[in-house]
Amino acid sequence: MDFFSEALAVMDSQMGYDVCISLATLSDSGPSVRVVDGYYHGGSLYVVSHTASHKMKDIAKDPRVAGCYKIHQIWGKGVNMGNPKKPENLEFASTLRKVFFKFYDRHVNEDDPECCILRIIISNAVVFSPDAKYIVDFHNRSAQKIAMKLDIIE
Repeated sequence: MDFFSEALAVMDSQMGYDVCISLATLSDSGPSVRVVDGYYHGGSLYVVSHTASHKMKDIAKDPRVAGCYKIHQIWGKGVNMGNPKKPENLEFASTLRKVFFKFYDRHVNEDDPECCILRIIISNAVVFSPDAKYIVDFHNRSAQKIAMKLDIIE
């Protein structure tokens, strides 16, 4: 059975839209966590940010990040994709405008050259469906499936 594809389908159904993610980064003074709007797509999590933000400064020094959405956990590498208006970002930025429609026009200034798309390339994750826990290894495109009854109240 291909549990990797099954786990990806769970991630897509539960995080493939605008969700609030607790995102942790590392700085010289230690770990820092904040809530951001995130969107899962194709093995990565996307956030719209600004290079002057603490998270982007932290990621520029140490790209290792961790995130949490409800009881799901992710670990990966943060990459600054640059401004949404960069030619290579135009198509995906259009998707992000639709996903983040509730705030994008009011809070994202694409004309600011420091506005950027943060891509978190997920290396590992632990995700849950109502009847299973998946331990996902993106590098090896594999997942373990552990049968369980999800009885945590969200």
